[in-house]
Amino acid sequence: MNNFIFPMKVHAVKIAYRKRVLDEMPHGYFKVINGIQYVIVTSDPAMPKCNSRHPKRLKANTRYGQMYSKRINEYLKTKQEYDSLLAEWNSIYNFAPPHIDFPIIQYFDPHVMNNEYFNKQEECLGKYVPENPTVSEYGDLKSKNELMGADLLKLMGIPFKYETELYLRSIDEMINPDYLVNFYEIDRCAYLELLGMSDKVGYSVRSAPKITGFSMEKYRPGREVIYVLVYDKNNFDREYFISQVMTAFNDMIPDSALQWETNVRAV
Repeated sequence: MNNFIFPMKVHAVKIAYRKRVLDEMPHGYFKVINGIQYVIVTSDPAMPKCNSRHPKRLKANTRYGQMYSKRINEYLKTKQEYDSLLAEWNSIYNFAPPHIDFPIIQYFDPHVMNNEYFNKQEECLGKYVPENPTVSEYGDLKSKNELMGADLLKLMGIPFKYETELYLRSIDEMINPDYLVNFYEIDRCAYLELLGMSDKVGYSVRSAPKITGFSMEKYRPGREVIYVLVYDKNNFDREYFISQVMTAFNDMIPDSALQWETNVRAV
């Protein structure tokens, strides 16, 4: 799925989340019979009598066939992700991933920053328009650093919204954080700020009130807000960015959510 290694708790959650989703999805595959495309449903929670020995066969171009084609495509995509994650786990560890208790409850949640919060936020609300914006598949960004950050979030499979809106009452200012990132497997989201050009005094001074506002309103670093330092516009550290995001993700997963079984290997 990627060319980096997930932290153990993140890796375990990703496996368990997809297994949970798969258990609730219709299973099946596609097959061409006599030149006709069929969707073969081998199991479906809505059809108890449907199984691998007595599958449901539907022409892909019919109304039900189109409906199930979409569902089976989602199943195959999720199954591929699950198989890849599990194979990666088995290549690293010699024990099975833990059982995860969903939903994962945070011990402190001052702003209820969950999936619902993420879904409600509008994006691209920033008022500042640079003279030379960085054009990308995500829209017009303010810098190449923001584009590199967006590309890495996509690589990590982390949905995000660019420049949502947040009012910080403590400093009486409406701000547009660089990204709102969604760790949807654990029902959490967080603001992510690129603190670029921190060697420039003027930039650092302008950034200070925002950082203070986050702190005063209990947006905890590494929890509700993630800071990534970029020392100048030509020095974007890919590994550091990934580490900051993944460390926050990992730390949001309480150890109590993981239930280990000893001497059992994943299958």
